[in-house]
Amino acid sequence: MKNIKKILSWILIIAIVVLIPIFSYARNLPKFTFGSRLLYSGTYGTDVEELQAMLNKAGFDTGTVDGIFGKMTLNGVLDFQRSKNLVPDGIVGPKTYAALETVSWADPIVYSVKPGDNLYFIAKRHGTNAQNIMDANGLNDGDSLYVGQKILIPHPPVEVPQQLNNATNYQELKNNIQALISQYPGKYGVYFIDLNTGQTFEINGYDSFIAASTYKVPLNFYLYTLITDGKIDPNMKVQYTQADYEGGAGSIQADPVGSYYTIRELSRRSIEESDNIASNMIMRVVGRDNYIKFMESLGANVIPYNSNVTSPRDMSMYMENLLNYVKAHPDTAGELMYYLKNTIYNDRISYTIPDEIEVAHKIGNLSNVVNDTAIVFHPTKPYILTVLANNVDGSDDSYAYTVIRQISKMVYDFQSR
Repeated sequence: MKNIKKILSWILIIAIVVLIPIFSYARNLPKFTFGSRLLYSGTYGTDVEELQAMLNKAGFDTGTVDGIFGKMTLNGVLDFQRSKNLVPDGIVGPKTYAALETVSWADPIVYSVKPGDNLYFIAKRHGTNAQNIMDANGLNDGDSLYVGQKILIPHPPVEVPQQLNNATNYQELKNNIQALISQYPGKYGVYFIDLNTGQTFEINGYDSFIAASTYKVPLNFYLYTLITDGKIDPNMKVQYTQADYEGGAGSIQADPVGSYYTIRELSRRSIEESDNIASNMIMRVVGRDNYIKFMESLGANVIPYNSNVTSPRDMSMYMENLLNYVKAHPDTAGELMYYLKNTIYNDRISYTIPDEIEVAHKIGNLSNVVNDTAIVFHPTKPYILTVLANNVDGSDDSYAYTVIRQISKMVYDFQSR
């Protein structure tokens, strides 16, 4: 009996530890206007919540309306796409948003008010708004609901933003890139984001690739969130120890062990020079476990728990999140964007971009790895492009540079036409 009680106690403790963060996470969903971005596995927010409510009412089961695009939501989206003769890719993009407009919604739901309910909670739960419910039931804003009261919940039409109605078809570009990379040895991963419309396309975009020095993007991104939050002083000096040593790129290896550098200087060298020792020192300051949790919090799919890996999608996602963070915190994180725009390595994505166009990017190299991830500040159609090349010929990887340059030019020309 004592053992049973002990087991039950442990089950209760585990349930509390697991469920409280989940409930807290769901209660603090980021707010996105429905239709303003692409939705896919791993995304979360109020627009995902609305999508779930809509599909559930249309008969496509997404499970709990929690605002988290998980497996059941994916299955619901796939079923909906098949019913509309769309490509069942599980991504809610322009065509799927447009198809949602044509759904024949059932009669208004008859809802029985529960303890603690109010109009705004009910509206959020069902993917509508409080005014629609008030209009359907002849209620005023100040009217109180009572437990057991029956109310009608209509569903408003879905509004698709004009930017998605004007979406570009990137299939031609994707096909051309696939034809190019098929001619060369090695595995290539590509992930593209149009920053105006949020449209994406990918080639091996969710596969695991060796990150090489591209990992320094999320590392420095995390560092600058700590600087912005006042948890780290960018002028704090850190001592170079023997444990920090790593050969390869960077100039600190020429300095004596015991030298001191400010956090700001370490970040600059880590990005502009791709200095490995500077990056190791930053990692020592912020903590590897914290760095991993940061990537998890951003929704990364390929996490470097045991080896230095990433995916093209994750790298593009880091760059997009960083861009948004810099816009919100230009006085601090603007430094990091400056470093990315002024790296000394410009032999890949930036190589074929006109000189007057700013490119913020980070390369990565190993004996059989040639990578680059970039924000291209195109004057009318800015975009993010990540190209990761793994398993290239280590004895002569020059062709991989050429392939990335060609991909970059194809994308830039496509955006410009």
